[in-house]
Amino acid sequence: MTLLQKAIDRLKNEHLSCIATRGEFEYISIDKGLKPLLKPLRENPNFFKDTVVIDRIIGKSAAFLLIKGKISSLHAITISQHALTLLETHKIPVTYENLVPYVINATQTGMCPMEATVIEIEDVEEAYQALINKVNELMAAK
Repeated sequence: MTLLQKAIDRLKNEHLSCIATRGEFEYISIDKGLKPLLKPLRENPNFFKDTVVIDRIIGKSAAFLLIKGKISSLHAITISQHALTLLETHKIPVTYENLVPYVINATQTGMCPMEATVIEIEDVEEAYQALINKVNELMAAK
């Protein structure tokens, strides 16, 4: 069994949301949404540099964060077509298990608000700032 397959099995069996590995470095998260990617990236822009990331759900918003983080490759359990296209454009190797048109919101009534925030954006820095603004807006509403 490859290291990637072991990490995929671990993600599924331990109900993790995200794993990032690079040599001896390993990061795991059980947080939902963009938090597993956004929080470490905001604290250290190089946190994900050259890592292999295994994640449950990757939409275009998460794809922008992975590109900004300069990951080496990604395996997604589920990925949106928007995210896959973006990652391929940025030449990040991607494997996945399920391809969906877009990430569905928590109430299953439409597109995830984070993916909707960046759906028309193509620039990584513009998308990152739009996501930060959206998170701040959502936090202020609570």
